[in-house]
Amino acid sequence: MFMEERQKDIVSKINETGRILVSEIQKYYQVSADCARRDLRILESKGLLQRTHGGAIAVNPKEIYPATTYNPVDIKEIRTDYLAVAKRAVEYIENKDVIYITTSLVGYYMAENLPEDITITVLTNSVSIAEVLRKKMNISVILLGGEMSHRGHCHDFYTIQMVENIRMDKAFMSHAALSLDFGASIHDPAGVEFGKVVMKNSGMNIGLYPSKKMGKNSIHSVCRVSDYDLLITDNNISEDFLIQIRELGVAIETVNLKGV
Repeated sequence: MFMEERQKDIVSKINETGRILVSEIQKYYQVSADCARRDLRILESKGLLQRTHGGAIAVNPKEIYPATTYNPVDIKEIRTDYLAVAKRAVEYIENKDVIYITTSLVGYYMAENLPEDITITVLTNSVSIAEVLRKKMNISVILLGGEMSHRGHCHDFYTIQMVENIRMDKAFMSHAALSLDFGASIHDPAGVEFGKVVMKNSGMNIGLYPSKKMGKNSIHSVCRVSDYDLLITDNNISEDFLIQIRELGVAIETVNLKGV
C-alpha cells in the first residue's frame, strides 16, 4: 500500500471510530512506530485529525471523508444549513441557463428546489440528481456518463470527455472542504480533474459551502478559493474568515439560517 493510500485509510478509520492508536496503525499496515507517527503528523498538518498521546482523534465531520457508498438521497434528516445555501444558489439561475449542479447534498437540495417558471439545461454526473429532475418538464437534463462509482456518480475519462465539449453559463460546485491555503479539496483523487474541467468550461463558478466545511482540508486540492466568482455560505461563518475571503477579491454571501 502506498503512503497516500495508507493515510487516506487512516483518516477513514478515525472518522468512523473517532480515534486511532499508533500501535493500531502499526498492526493494520505493518509499518514502524516512527512511520505511523509521521503519517499522523502529516494528516494533522492538513487539519484531518488531532494528535494525542499514543495516537490521534477525529476533528472533522464525516462529510470530509464520506463512506464509500455515500449518496445524498440516503440522508433523511433535512440539514438546514445545506438547504439554505442551496435555496440561495437557485436564485442565481436565469432563464435559458446551461448549468452544472454538484453531486453533493447541496446539489441534491438545489435539484429539488429548481424553479418551474423558467427553462434551463442541467448537466449532472449524479444519477440521483438526474432522477429528481426527470419529471420536471421545464428542465433538459444532460446526464454525464462513464463508470459509475458506488456513490452513484461518474467522473472518469469518459465523463471528462463529455464536459470538455460543453460550455456552461454557471457551475454550482461544492467539495468536502474549503480553506484559504489549500482551496477546495476532496478525498478522492478521481474527482480532481473532472472538477477542474467543469470550472474551466463555465462562465461563472459559484462555490456552495455551508460554514461547517469552511476552514478545513481534505486530501486533494481541486482549485484555489480565488478561482470562484462567488461563494455562498451560512451566517455561522466567522467574521475573520469572511474578511480574508474578500481580501482575495472573491465575493461571498451569507445566508441567515433563522426561519429555514
